[in-house]
Amino acid sequence: MNPGAAAVLVVDDVAENRDILVRHLRRLGIGSIVEAENGVEALAATERRSFDLMLLDITMPELDGYEVLRRLKHVANPADLPVIVISALSEIEPVVRCVELGAEDFILKPFNPTLLRARITATLEKKGLRDLTREELRRRRAELEEARGLQLALVPPKYRATHHGRSISIDVALEPAREVGGDLADHFLVGSDRIVLVLGDVSDKGAGAALVMARTHALLRGLALRPDAIKIFGCPERAVDIVNRALSLGNDRCMFVTMLLAVLDTRSGRLSYVRAGHIPPFVGRSDGRHERLSARGGPPLGLDENAVYSSTTVRLHLDDHLLIVTDGITEAMDASGQLFGEERVRLLMCVPASAETVERLVSTVRAFESGHPPSDDVAILHLRSETPT
Repeated sequence: MNPGAAAVLVVDDVAENRDILVRHLRRLGIGSIVEAENGVEALAATERRSFDLMLLDITMPELDGYEVLRRLKHVANPADLPVIVISALSEIEPVVRCVELGAEDFILKPFNPTLLRARITATLEKKGLRDLTREELRRRRAELEEARGLQLALVPPKYRATHHGRSISIDVALEPAREVGGDLADHFLVGSDRIVLVLGDVSDKGAGAALVMARTHALLRGLALRPDAIKIFGCPERAVDIVNRALSLGNDRCMFVTMLLAVLDTRSGRLSYVRAGHIPPFVGRSDGRHERLSARGGPPLGLDENAVYSSTTVRLHLDDHLLIVTDGITEAMDASGQLFGEERVRLLMCVPASAETVERLVSTVRAFESGHPPSDDVAILHLRSETPT
């Protein structure tokens, strides 16, 4: 820290002692020096403005140095205002007590001027480094929060529309375990009759995974804008193949994406899906039955540009519903290390589908985790195909 930018508070009930300390501070080029003759004045000064260092006596009327340290410890982080205690008390007990209360250093009176200046300089340098580190952390947190906002902005809103006598409702949840994450949840129309549903999970977490997720999202949305989009998504394995080839090129870090891409033909109710290393989808039927769909598919995306993918086709009837999740749901753990598992997901499918299904699943998983921070990102996509009311 530049001494000229530093502010130091000198606290001593003896004016002569304060004068000596002030002279040494001026020789060091300290830019701002404030004096206080007791602990009450010192605490009042810290409330009016911030300081980079306090030079504190112990034995003072009204409020001694111990009480000043104690109160500072309870109202602020001691690192925000380092304190050098300067006292004539030579026993070890006062030194230990001051350090326990948060003092940065302890100098005995009468002090050596060279030692005093060295301790002040070293303390201000450490304070400057702490301030720089704290500012860098604040800046990075702000950047991560901005990135989180941008990532969550990619999540599509709820979808409600009627297609060919079907009331289609789509709800999505995406919760990164960190500020940003590697899960992908999306849905969009291709033409007027096809709805594309996508849920993906990048192999890592954090900023790197978020970048891969954003690229995957951009590739899929780019395909949807092509003139031949209806043809591409009419054969969903073709769309998956294109994305896989793009992600495989230059993938030196071997990051991969598991994905479930499904296309619903709203005219016929045919649902064609491709499973690229992802958890198979779940379907709840109108008669109360529920099932885990076929696990056919292919490997995760990004590992082998020549990988072959196949699709599976089922039919969604009126009042059926479809649920797709990432492993942040099935692999959520409770305090004993037990997994939430697919069976609990299937049991939740027994509850009549509604607009609250996604929220209910998330809250059930969080309750299962017993308040422990999530270890993985969570993404859920829920589609209902209902009789219009």
